Amino acid sequence: MKRLFVLLAALATVLTLGGCAHPITLNPNVASLADAGGTKIDKRVGLVITDESKKREITTPGGGGDKVSYFPYRDLESGLYFTLSQAFTGVSRLSGPADPKVAGEKLNLVITPDIRTTSYSDSIVTWPPTLFTVELICTVVSDSGAPVTTLRVMGDGRASFDEFKSDFSLSAKRASEDALKKLLKAIADDKALR
Repeated sequence: MKRLFVLLAALATVLTLGGCAHPITLNPNVASLADAGGTKIDKRVGLVITDESKKREITTPGGGGDKVSYFPYRDLESGLYFTLSQAFTGVSRLSGPADPKVAGEKLNLVITPDIRTTSYSDSIVTWPPTLFTVELICTVVSDSGAPVTTLRVMGDGRASFDEFKSDFSLSAKRASEDALKKLLKAIADDKALR
């Protein structure tokens, strides 16, 4: 009987805690991107991430019935800036496509990212995701607003319990880093950006 009571108490605890959203970050290790871009494209670009986007919190599934929450635009802004600085001769942060810096700093291109994420865990015991994806869809327009190209990449990050027990955000960080590496390659391969 005592064993049944302990089992029921444990089950009640799991059900009570299940469904909460645990905060994680998507901050990638940008050091791995240093000098990975090869020859820079001789253009100045603007990166558009609005204040509203930076405040957008996303919640996706974790393990054990729990969820994870994060701020993808805020977390990836520095990584995107660093990636673009590896690919182009100049990068500026913009508040929007019509920011006066476009003309004032003689920017050639304006890049606006759309960030989409998914997460998953096959664990019924631990909440950190074992699989995370980051999709970057970057719309590129000229200084006058004319469409130039769209860059689309998907980053994948995986982490096992032994790895993420000291960093609950590990799969998300790996997915972000993978997406940024692929973005750097997509930029280098896209002739419309030359």
